[in-house]
This record gives sequence, structure tokens and C-alpha cells, in this order.
Amino acid sequence: MAVLDRPIEAEARLRQKNQLTLPEPIVRALDAAPDDILVFEADPAEPGVARVRLLPREFAGSLTGVFGTSEETLEYVRGERTAWGE
Repeated sequence: MAVLDRPIEAEARLRQKNQLTLPEPIVRALDAAPDDILVFEADPAEPGVARVRLLPREFAGSLTGVFGTSEETLEYVRGERTAWGE
């Protein structure tokens, strides 16, 4: 994420079907890229205020091998995946 020396403020208009284009300064500040996932948070204690954060990219594959890598474990996973297609 970009290191900022001051807060960034930018405007965007909410479109039909709740579509929104993020302003370029915000995209740069988040270090966001196409297909990144953004999380929006709204707290009822702060009406009219929402926060947006970038879901970290490094989560992908972070659990690989957590249940072991033995052939028995891999065979079990293969069997489960095959069952999904049935």
C-alpha cells in the first residue's frame, strides 16, 4: 500500500445499480489493481461514513499444505474435488 503524507479525499458519483468508479487518487493510495477485492465497512454509530480497504492479495494460497502434503491427504482432497462434479 502506498505511504501517504496526508489524507486523500476524492469524489465519486453513485450510479444506477449501485455502481461506483473509484477516483484515481484513491486507487493509487490503495495500490489497487483490476480484479482486486475491496471491502466496504459502515458503522451505524457513524451515519454517513464508510471505510474501504483492499483485501490483501497474499491470502491466495496461504493455506496450501496446512493439512499436510502426504499422498494420503492429497488423495483425500482429489476424492472430494471429484465428488463436487457429481
